[in-house]
Amino acid sequence: MGSLSKEAMIRQILVITDGYSNIGEDPITCAAEAHRQGIVVNVIGVVDKGEMGDQGHDEAMSIADAGGGMCRIVHPVDLSATAQMMTHQTMQMTLQQVVNQELQSVIGKTTEELPPTERSRVMQVVDKLEEEVGLHLVVAIDTSASMKDKIPTVREAVRDLALSLQVRLGTSRVAVVSFPGHGEESTKLIQDFSDQVDMKELETSLQARGGTPTGPAIRHAISLIKNVRNYPRPDEYDGPRRDYA
Repeated sequence: MGSLSKEAMIRQILVITDGYSNIGEDPITCAAEAHRQGIVVNVIGVVDKGEMGDQGHDEAMSIADAGGGMCRIVHPVDLSATAQMMTHQTMQMTLQQVVNQELQSVIGKTTEELPPTERSRVMQVVDKLEEEVGLHLVVAIDTSASMKDKIPTVREAVRDLALSLQVRLGTSRVAVVSFPGHGEESTKLIQDFSDQVDMKELETSLQARGGTPTGPAIRHAISLIKNVRNYPRPDEYDGPRRDYA
């Protein structure tokens, strides 16, 4: 498994939203494009007094499905823990898939087909790699009018997520995008990739207004990741299976 080293990089987009996209291109199509580029798209739907509605709920799950990621619908109090869990679990799922591909090519078996002892050793390798590989994560935050009361909780969740990633051995860099942006802009770059989150910028820039251009936000996140040096070929890996609650 020589290609699975700590120099490898996992790429994820985390969409935090509370409703159905109503501006711009189809977010499901954008998520599928991200997946083809080797980027996993996770979605957290935030509900407070009420639900996202069937349309919003179905769209959130379909975005994650198309993006090869996970979807969770949670109350604000659970947002921070959920963001951390999804990020780490998706990294492990991605690594498991890559390991299975390499095992299949070398010995013609996947992890599930190995004897228990050998399977346990492989999973130990996966756990070690999950701590060592690099991570580029774009958090795309819905700042539409309906998110007004949830934005303070979102800020804290993004901060907690960044702090949790700092304890990893591998390099973890986080970028933040909000949607919609200012004026007629669909999105706004809050911060480019950094190993820390600029809480002052989050405090001043995350202002609730307007509609929900989720598709353009995913497209913006893809662009940020693709502009990072040494971006991989689209066929390097396919991302993890979906995992819905």
